Amino acid sequence: MPDITTSSAGDQLISDLEEMIPRLRERSLAAEEAGRIPEETIQELKDIGVFRAFVPASYGGMEVPLPYVPKIFSTLGRGCSATAWTMGFLIYHNYQFAHYPKKAQDETFGAKGYTMAAGQVVPGGEAKRVDGGFILDGRWGYASGILHCDYMAIPAPVVNEPGPDGKPNIYRFYLAQEEFEIHDTWHVAAMRASGSHDVSLTDVFVPEHQGLAVSDLREGTSPGLELNKGPLYRVPVLTFMVFGTVGPMIGAAQAMLELVTDILKTKVGAYSGERQQDLQSQRVRLARIEMELDATLGLFHGTVAKTWATVSRGDSLTREERVETRMVVSHTAQKCHQIVDELAVAAGSRGYYLDSPIQRFQRDTNMLATHAIFEFDHVANLYGGTLLGLDVPDNAMI
Repeated sequence: MPDITTSSAGDQLISDLEEMIPRLRERSLAAEEAGRIPEETIQELKDIGVFRAFVPASYGGMEVPLPYVPKIFSTLGRGCSATAWTMGFLIYHNYQFAHYPKKAQDETFGAKGYTMAAGQVVPGGEAKRVDGGFILDGRWGYASGILHCDYMAIPAPVVNEPGPDGKPNIYRFYLAQEEFEIHDTWHVAAMRASGSHDVSLTDVFVPEHQGLAVSDLREGTSPGLELNKGPLYRVPVLTFMVFGTVGPMIGAAQAMLELVTDILKTKVGAYSGERQQDLQSQRVRLARIEMELDATLGLFHGTVAKTWATVSRGDSLTREERVETRMVVSHTAQKCHQIVDELAVAAGSRGYYLDSPIQRFQRDTNMLATHAIFEFDHVANLYGGTLLGLDVPDNAMI
């Protein structure tokens, strides 16, 4: 039986991304100051073919196994958190387009074999069903990647199409980037290079094939799955997304451990005159952090592997298993956040110069830790309920 957990194309991608890490760190200050990802970085990513990673094989894509999803995000994250977050989403949304009707896939994959699509997950604005499609109107925030994309995917309620519960059905629409008005709103203390500005639409017509019910996307009943039958597209959409989105935080923790360890090899205490590598406290700290990170990533990658094994044999994740994946991701995010903060203190004041990646990793990780997708208490409440035999609420984002 062939090994479905690895692929030569995926291995080559990771190797190519690892070679980019030093250049990503060198460009991170300029990226932050410009509020966008450098064109040199985008061109390198195009050249190595990473935007084709999650494109179906039927369109010439790599269709790599699920374990490569967090590896791509985290490898980029070892270089620059904002680059990993922004470009990661532009890579990831090719997976989502594989769920749309064939006409949409021909449109998004046909021209160059992939697309670069920004996206947002919180429903905003409103849509109205009309002959041949929908009319969209409204405003959406946090449009990471909007400065670099071909399309943007947004969710909106279709106000004249009620669902089974009587509430408007939520659809996920994609539109060409030029359809949006971009508002200069991303004035922040971290993750500035993501360019996550607000966007708006005013009575824009969207053809039928550019809309997909979120319920179909979540429950694996999308029309695109009749075309794309590989296990990659059987991974629940939110499970796929969270496995990727925690990658920048994993990469930041790995990078910080590398950078701060190198500093402590030569650092001398300013007041004590003691070499830090000779202090038992520093040695114990590094040993503990190394074990904590290894243990966290062992749990995380084990969960990814278990998920991949489930869908690869043709089974679906239960609702309880979906909650568990979210719990593992939230725990991973929390541990990486703690590790980055502790290592930043160990590095000392030299880590806070603007040209140091250390302070940027810390600021970016602190900001990513506030993202709703990693909200620990909410997810732990759901997961703890499953441990007590309670049903997962119907409206849970899993």
